[in-house]
Amino acid sequence: MIRRTVVISDTHLAGDGRGASSVAALRPLWQGADELIVNGDFAELSDARWRGSAARQILEIGELCEKDGVRLTFLSGNHDPLITDRRYLRLHGGEVFLTHGDMLHPSISPWVRDASKLRALHNDAIASLDPQQRGALDEQASVVQHVSGQKWDDLAENNGPSAGKARRLVCYAGTCARVLWYWHRLPKLAAQFADRYAPEARYFVFGHFHRAGVWQIGGRTIINTGSFHAPRRPHALVIDGRQMALHRIAFNPAGHTLIEKPRAAFTLENPAHAEAIPAQLTRTTRRKSGKNTAA
Repeated sequence: MIRRTVVISDTHLAGDGRGASSVAALRPLWQGADELIVNGDFAELSDARWRGSAARQILEIGELCEKDGVRLTFLSGNHDPLITDRRYLRLHGGEVFLTHGDMLHPSISPWVRDASKLRALHNDAIASLDPQQRGALDEQASVVQHVSGQKWDDLAENNGPSAGKARRLVCYAGTCARVLWYWHRLPKLAAQFADRYAPEARYFVFGHFHRAGVWQIGGRTIINTGSFHAPRRPHALVIDGRQMALHRIAFNPAGHTLIEKPRAAFTLENPAHAEAIPAQLTRTTRRKSGKNTAA
């Protein structure tokens, strides 16, 4: 039976250097745990510039977790949509619901410049589903996985010259403004998603938006674990039996460590399930060109 579980997200390894320092630097976080859950955006697996390095990071964390006797579970995010087909987890009888967070908005990442294009792709994919399936969680998850893959395929095919400095500054300012707006909105977006797809969950846990925090909305607790990427305020959710706590992570290139005193602590009502979690299918091979099939 799994007793102690550590949940992190948005490590963004193998990218532009603004994520977690290395897999080895993450290793202190899962010491003493039975399971590590990476809730999306582990490595820049979908970006052609860093795909090879990202694949090596996936192999390395698997090897280290195996050496430490820790079960490794990936959930996919919008930067690694094909790392696994699993996009959400229900823990403790559904009391805790985990998902990366890219399903919360039809634009996937509504603060980016191509948000309108992503929303159009999302709407087209939804329209292609059987009307009776459009509201189902698994279908929503598959659509987001599909659209995220298309985004990276399009980036690789249309990687033209970068914009001038003035235009980049304007785009950066606009992006910052949109980020702040969605940081303001994210607790409500999460609560609305939970009301629809996980009404039984007392705790809704996600990442993606890069803003760590805890919010009470109605009878539900909304938890975001932040990011190792900007603004570099990562947190870990630690579930130990029926005790659950959100800990800040000390961002140290030599070794990212949990700050002992929790930022918030909770008591779960439901016991953990004794059955094993099925092994995850990890895909580290390069996607074939053409349409990215949703799973």
